[in-house]
Amino acid sequence: MIAIHAAPPPPIVAPVRARQAARESQTFDQDVGALIGQAWLRAIRWRPLAAGFVQAPLVAVLDTGVAPGAAGLANRVDTGRAASFAFGDGNPLVDPQGHGTMVASVISTVASGSEAAPGVRILPVQIAGPGGETSAQAVADGIRYAISRRARIINLSLQGSNRSKVEQDAIDEAVRKGILVIAASGNTGKDTCGVRGITQCEYPGAYRHVLAVGATDEGGAALPESTRGMHVALAAPGRDITAASARGPEGGPRFETRTGTSMAAAVVTGVAARLLVARPTLTPAQLTEILMASARGSRGALDRARGAGVVDLPRALAMRPPALDAREPDDDAPGARRLPALVRPGYSFGQRSGMLRTWADLRDYSVVNLKKGQLLTAEATVSRGNDVDLYLWKPGTPPYRGGAKFARKWLVAGSVNKGSTEVLTRRADRTGAYLVEVRLAGAQRLVRPRYVVTATVTR
Repeated sequence: MIAIHAAPPPPIVAPVRARQAARESQTFDQDVGALIGQAWLRAIRWRPLAAGFVQAPLVAVLDTGVAPGAAGLANRVDTGRAASFAFGDGNPLVDPQGHGTMVASVISTVASGSEAAPGVRILPVQIAGPGGETSAQAVADGIRYAISRRARIINLSLQGSNRSKVEQDAIDEAVRKGILVIAASGNTGKDTCGVRGITQCEYPGAYRHVLAVGATDEGGAALPESTRGMHVALAAPGRDITAASARGPEGGPRFETRTGTSMAAAVVTGVAARLLVARPTLTPAQLTEILMASARGSRGALDRARGAGVVDLPRALAMRPPALDAREPDDDAPGARRLPALVRPGYSFGQRSGMLRTWADLRDYSVVNLKKGQLLTAEATVSRGNDVDLYLWKPGTPPYRGGAKFARKWLVAGSVNKGSTEVLTRRADRTGAYLVEVRLAGAQRLVRPRYVVTATVTR
């Protein structure tokens, strides 16, 4: 299916009717009570949101639509700003497939407060039709719409085998705007992503800057169908998840049960929303650090199915906010050029620090301004037990693309010795703004090491 839009369509306004009967409120309470009594919530050690007023974060659900009248979703869906990018005349508040409504229900259940103070606001962004098909352009348009509406989290419970620059660019833009992007790892059960010589990955989970989530059972064991890979950041329950049915408002069943990483991603999104309720100023990098550092099960070892482990709500809420990597985003050439240079014109020395992360943030770039004939000496030091490489790229280098052809055209030099310190020396053959890349190498487990890079320019 192809769904291309030059610009986001006007928001579709279809407010939920006011709840006028006491019986309706009683039904809502019964629905919420049924949802929060499930075993998978005990697996993340869920506890209810404390009573009282909260600043509910806006979470964009890019999916098949959300039925706002479904069980337990009253006063939790932003119907006035919902939008559709699906092929044809879509309606984001109608969900024939039911998938988006279930995802929204899981997020709401984890983040739930009272009906008056719901703890989360769901922004329905329809990017897929009744059969669940979508396109890269529809996904990218949906992401940019969520950015325009100032969402704090974007949930992508999607799966596809083709990488798209259009989607990656939109995700990069979202991260630069302070939005956390959470995605399902996929439901193929394959372990071919990040394996040497094999590049079969599931997207959007395998994109850079995405928090990819694998699925487990209630005991924390990875589901066989959950896609593996070094891109998997952490895991959450995904088996037999009962959530609201989109058919409920029309007299159909009020609940449905599904299994898969779509549901697991929604669980993590709900936990992230709870973190934002507690600390509204957390950045995407801080949210990611907290979620991974507080996860249970892997003890720092590489787990290609569960990443850092199973998400744990009370441990995440109890963690102190980590220090900011203030220089982010510097993970591609355009981002680095918007930041202060490591060595500015007319200067001979510069230093900066940063943080890398296995798979999702493998490389950082810094600008070094050189005149023809000047000698650059760059040194990178990473925390003990880790390995970094250094690369020098020509002025004008575009965003990184793997392959020998790209390297032959743009790479000046590289230093790829093993160890926690790397030194690169090179004389400039022309004047310009070069890029020094620090790249995490040889990681056999999920790590988030800090590094320091210095550059000295001499004649």
